[in-house]
Amino acid sequence: MVKLYFLGTGGWIGPAFRTYSSIALKVDENIYLFDAGEFSFKNFQKIGLNPLNIIAIFLTHTHGDHILSLPTYAVNLGALGYERILKIIAPKWAEETIHSLLSLITNLKVKVEIRSLEGCDGELAFDNGEVKVWSYRAKHVEDSLMYKVRVKNKLTLVYTGDTAPNKVLEKISRNADVLIHEATFMWGFEKIAHNAGHSTIRDAIELALKTNIKKLILTHIGFMLKLPRSFKVGETIVYVPGELDVIDLLES
Repeated sequence: MVKLYFLGTGGWIGPAFRTYSSIALKVDENIYLFDAGEFSFKNFQKIGLNPLNIIAIFLTHTHGDHILSLPTYAVNLGALGYERILKIIAPKWAEETIHSLLSLITNLKVKVEIRSLEGCDGELAFDNGEVKVWSYRAKHVEDSLMYKVRVKNKLTLVYTGDTAPNKVLEKISRNADVLIHEATFMWGFEKIAHNAGHSTIRDAIELALKTNIKKLILTHIGFMLKLPRSFKVGETIVYVPGELDVIDLLES
């Protein structure tokens, strides 16, 4: 069983009904978290996931809408008796920020291991036999990463984090099973979006069509327009999840 749980689908500036970036990838009982924006731990609880099953947290960059729930996860895991070592995978330039955030916790009870990535395209970020993850440089106003994930050697997904369109993303997306792409701006705002290191709905859809993506998931949405939860463009199914939505990717 492979499922995606959407704990936060909005950009830092966005509509009230969307909170901040965080997606949980659940593989059988194990949970891999991609970004930890503000409020995401509360949505983690609401959606019924077990925090003790978190294996690793992957961070793309240090903007608050992607990282500020990290202390909340750590303090709650400690309170719940988390016996694993909490693995945090992040770019090396985020390490100081991570330490600063965790220092806010008095008497941190959970053991933390930070895997600092150099930011080289195709760098192996994580591999436990079940999930294998590579990192790539995004095109954002702050240095940021994208992740390519291989699950059970059956499913490939790409998570863009925050990025403007770029050739590396096009390369790693080709023929992936799932593309989770930011869509901070509406179509028609491409110039503004790209100057800010972001993408539009049009950018995401055009990339999906160009790279033969069958499932495109839009997230980090910063506009008020209420799109349908799913629609089809050519052979690509486009999903626009809301908070607490779940998408099945692979049955047992």
